[in-house]
This record gives sequence, C-alpha cells and structure tokens, in this order.
Amino acid sequence: MKLFDFMTNPDLCGSEFLGDSWAGHRIIARLYDGDAACLTVEEQVIARELTGLDVLPDEPPSELYIGAGRRSGKTRLVSVIAMHAAAQDYSDRLAPGEMAVAACIAPDRRQARTLFGYCRGLVDVSPILRAELVHETTDSLEFAHRTRLEIHTGSFRSVRGYSMCCAAIDEAAFLRDERSANPDIELARALRPALATLGGRLVVISSLHRQRGLMFDAHRRYFGAKAAA
Repeated sequence: MKLFDFMTNPDLCGSEFLGDSWAGHRIIARLYDGDAACLTVEEQVIARELTGLDVLPDEPPSELYIGAGRRSGKTRLVSVIAMHAAAQDYSDRLAPGEMAVAACIAPDRRQARTLFGYCRGLVDVSPILRAELVHETTDSLEFAHRTRLEIHTGSFRSVRGYSMCCAAIDEAAFLRDERSANPDIELARALRPALATLGGRLVVISSLHRQRGLMFDAHRRYFGAKAAA
C-alpha cells in the first residue's frame, strides 16, 4: 500500500490526515509514492514550489528531505511515514527470526517520547494495526507480520546492525553528539547500509537553522535539480 492511501484510509489512520490543514502533507505523500501524475493542477503548482522543479519526478525517491518550520506537523509526518513502513510485510526478504525495523530518530528523549506517542496513537485509531500488534515496550511496537517500529535518540552508534525498512529522522538539524562534529551526516552514513537489504528509504525532516549539515547539503544538491531525491 502506498503512503497516500495509508494516510487517507480511515481504518488505518482515522480521519486525521483528511482535513485541509494536511493538504500539503498529502502532496508530499504523492511525491513519496512517485505519483505526481495523480496530483491536481493546483497541487502540481504547490509541488513544483516545494521541489523547485519544473518537471515533477515520476519515481519514488530513495531519500526524501523536507525542510519545514515549527508547528508544521513535522513529527506527525515522521510518525505516519514510519508507521506506513512498519505496516508492510517484508517476510519474504527476511532471514528466519529476523525483523524488519522502521526506525524513528529524534534529537533527544523528550522529542522521542512525543514521536512515540504519535506512533502509538496511530495504532490506537486503527483496528487493523491494533490486531497486528503483538508486543510493546516504552520505545518499540512489534507486529505479527515481523516488523518492529523503534524510537531512537540521534546517535549513529545506536542504529548499526539492523535490517531497516525505513529510517525517519525528526529535526535532523538539531542532532547533537559530543564525539562528532557532524552527527546528522554520520547518522545518515550509518543508516544507508542498514536500509540497503530491504530497499528501505531514508526520510529526513527538520526545521533549518544553520548553513551546514545534512539538510543544507541536501537542499544544495537536490532542490531544483533534475534528479531530485
């Protein structure tokens, strides 16, 4: 199931993402799905403004970078993207006993708790997801179809050794690590090999406050480029 269909299915996400305030997020979901052709003419205008592209991509991106301001629903979008990934079945690509992990990564414990609360809330409103939930801890949700959603604080040391179906970083520009000058870049480098096995995607969402790091580099490389990711 594609992200747009997941977000707009009342049995999976309730009615939360159906309102006008989420119209921009639904456009992002279409682009994430590689379905720019499904956008209305008005939505395509907005999509071109968001991407800086005259011609919108017609393939799903392997990596998605979203720069957004405060109170724009960034953390909610991280939660629904990760939950969408965790709701899929990867069992035909997993070794015996292996789990597919959808990782949500936040800068600190407070943000991680907020993020986990949103993920847990999506399970609460969905009879389908509730029926699949088999185990829960303070920072993970495990499902019968062999996926696990996990919440991490933003250290590249904490994400090694996983087979990931998705990695979504919330507020990447605000990650801190006393042992790394570029913790967001190091984190992305650690995540990409973990995503490779299952063809998982990296999603980075943050408000912006400095002209360096992962988000700044992505904007410079991809905004308005013909091969945006």
